[in-house]
Amino acid sequence: MSSSQFAIFCAILITLFPLHEFVDGQGGNAGFCVPVNCDTNDKNRSCATCHIASPRKTLSFKSLAECNAGCKA
Repeated sequence: MSSSQFAIFCAILITLFPLHEFVDGQGGNAGFCVPVNCDTNDKNRSCATCHIASPRKTLSFKSLAECNAGCKA
C-alpha cells in the first residue's frame, strides 16, 4: 500500500469514527443494559445494570425492563 493510499484510508477512518457513538438515535449518552444477580443467592439474574459511556457511569435497576426504560433516557 502506497503512502497516498494509506493517507486516504486514515482520512476515511477519522471521518467515520464519530459515527460509532450513535445508538438508537442518541449520542454518547446512550447506554446498554446487562442482566446481573441482585445478590449471591439470586441465580435468575433478576437485576440489571446500565453502562453509560459518556460520562462513564453505571446505574443499577431492579429489573431489566426498568433498566431499558431508564438507561435510554
